[in-house]
Amino acid sequence: MVVSVVMVTYGHEQFIKQSIEGVLMQDCDFDIELILANDCSPDLTDEVVRGILENHPKSNWIKYTKHPKNIGMISNFMWAASQATAKYIALCDGDDYWTDPLKLQKQVDFLEA
Repeated sequence: MVVSVVMVTYGHEQFIKQSIEGVLMQDCDFDIELILANDCSPDLTDEVVRGILENHPKSNWIKYTKHPKNIGMISNFMWAASQATAKYIALCDGDDYWTDPLKLQKQVDFLEA
């Protein structure tokens, strides 16, 4: 594994689909995992994520956890980061998104050079 993308979410129902799709659209010559940690969102974030897990062709990149109770932003981030197994970690919050499908490839190429 070359890149672990760490994404934490809480109450991002309106944004999470675009955030996840920005990661799943990455065009790379290496393996990626998306560590997605939902801090017990009170909205429909879980349903949006589950829809992607069931229907997206790259859903196998996603390691999804919904905590049974809210543990707080910092604890959720620290937990998610501890799950990363790759050489590099990239961050993308659940209300942020990437527009360049070569973002990770460019960054890894730079770091490796």
